[in-house]
Amino acid sequence: MEDLDFDQVATLLAELSQPSVLPKIEGRRKSPSPFESMEIDFASSAWLARVLEVATWLNLDSTFDEQDSPKAVALRLFDELSPGKAEASFEIEDGHIVLTEMGAQALEERLSRAVSNRASFLQMLEDELSVAAATEEWVDAWNEAPATEPLSINATVDKWRIYDLAGRAKQQQLELNPTYQRDFVWSNADSQMLIESILRGIPLPSIILARVSSSQRFQIVDGKQRLTAILRFMGAHPEGRENAKKMKEYELFDSNFSQFARRNNLRATDIREKYLPFKTKKYTDDKDPLKGLGGRYYCEIRDSQVRIAGETITVADLFERACDYFIPVLIYRDTQVRDIHKVFRLYNQQGMKLNAEEIRNAVFNHLMISRLMLYVGGDRPEPEIAPELVKAGIDPTTSHENIKALGFGITRFRRTKVLLWTVATLILKPAQGPDKAYRTPSTASHIDEFLRSIDSDRLAQFRSKATLENLANDIIAALELHQAASDAWHPKFRRKGKSEMASRWEELPVVASLISCLVLVMTGQEDKLESGIEAVRELTAKMVGPASTQNKTQWAHIANASTSILETLGLSLADADLAIRGRYGDSAINALIEIRKITIE
Repeated sequence: MEDLDFDQVATLLAELSQPSVLPKIEGRRKSPSPFESMEIDFASSAWLARVLEVATWLNLDSTFDEQDSPKAVALRLFDELSPGKAEASFEIEDGHIVLTEMGAQALEERLSRAVSNRASFLQMLEDELSVAAATEEWVDAWNEAPATEPLSINATVDKWRIYDLAGRAKQQQLELNPTYQRDFVWSNADSQMLIESILRGIPLPSIILARVSSSQRFQIVDGKQRLTAILRFMGAHPEGRENAKKMKEYELFDSNFSQFARRNNLRATDIREKYLPFKTKKYTDDKDPLKGLGGRYYCEIRDSQVRIAGETITVADLFERACDYFIPVLIYRDTQVRDIHKVFRLYNQQGMKLNAEEIRNAVFNHLMISRLMLYVGGDRPEPEIAPELVKAGIDPTTSHENIKALGFGITRFRRTKVLLWTVATLILKPAQGPDKAYRTPSTASHIDEFLRSIDSDRLAQFRSKATLENLANDIIAALELHQAASDAWHPKFRRKGKSEMASRWEELPVVASLISCLVLVMTGQEDKLESGIEAVRELTAKMVGPASTQNKTQWAHIANASTSILETLGLSLADADLAIRGRYGDSAINALIEIRKITIE
């Protein structure tokens, strides 16, 4: 089996191994040691040990003992993943357990579901559910079948054939990647399941579109993952074709994609990230009508026949011509982009639940600062996301590299959240209670209030192009300073609630330290950190973040860490407050000075 087929398995395994809180399941509390996808060896039995390391996230009924032989472990594992087909899921070569195509597929499907459920579990913790409550929801997610029926809403209802959608995409009439949408996150297993549904003639949930004013263009509100998978499979995704044109022997793209992939040394991750075609799922049952179509690219099965709506047609008829297979389409007309979040809250049928950041990007997408954060953070690095910044000559490439070095990927707008959290904490003072004490709102509500203040008159200066150009440059410079002085941040400081050393960062300490870097940049005193690395390292060694998820303790930690770092470097907080106000018209420094007095439990 080619390495190409193992890439997604390796990627998913590595993601499950990354540090995080585990579900509270009796007998399954051992945290895996983090590893990268390239460290996984599929030529020996080593991959099996990696699976066992992340077994908690797989929610397996089987238990495994260290004394069990690799073969016994593999048999029990695949008997659960593919009942009755365990022995066909692996082979023994020179004493090693080696995956077969069937085994790799079954494992990928389980891993894909585990990654989705893990993301939902961690999001619940961020939303301040207890570990016990989040664990209960996590278990329910494994026990419940995913919803398949679309919700009923008041909208114009239509039905389009696949070639209608593909044709509109080709004519640039479909905006496949509106900025408020998360990127393409489906794994190959998810995409293959969708294509299988189509090939079997199974109806798909509705795709929801928003008609852009009176033009013929539509934005995808819900169904981006499904439509992207369909277009990728057909080799009809506009961005995928543009990417392919830059590669060698483009003439093979439509006629022999397998050879095209080999000539360009493409791996599974390359194919997915560049929106290129993928193979169908493998079928092992000789009586399955899709048996002959399994494990093949679209170009290889175009002339194959399938049974759809009571008649036999070719695969090409199904995907490229008029036939009786339709996809329901709900169309919102004259809908403001800022109102589309209402649709997001109603339609979430497939894939992961939308998190606060994804909804926020829909609600406040009309604000330039939202697009600035997406662009500077690298969650959406395309120049067309922030043409104003591109025109001003602002290049955020270094910031993308620096955020990546902190261990933050581009899934679910996590980078954008951290940057907005940092700026909102530094600029917007929280409300005060009757006793004049500052309240400590949740992260999500404070960021939302910051953006609402920009949308109104309270912080209207952040709608100014000049102000936002300054902010983009300051953030880029602060991230560069943060990375240049990486030795200043003691490994104990990088994680909350744990005293052990950590190479990867959690969000809370990043926000705390990045605030201090941002203030140094704004005051033109970056050199203080570069010359004070040892002093800051000694300070941050004593600043392990709070284990508690209470808002007040998190605010107190950020306030204490950021202001203490600045004071250790000899920076006057009063001068910092004046500099921030002078540059951005407001400052929360004085509020942070008060909030840091909160006792951290």
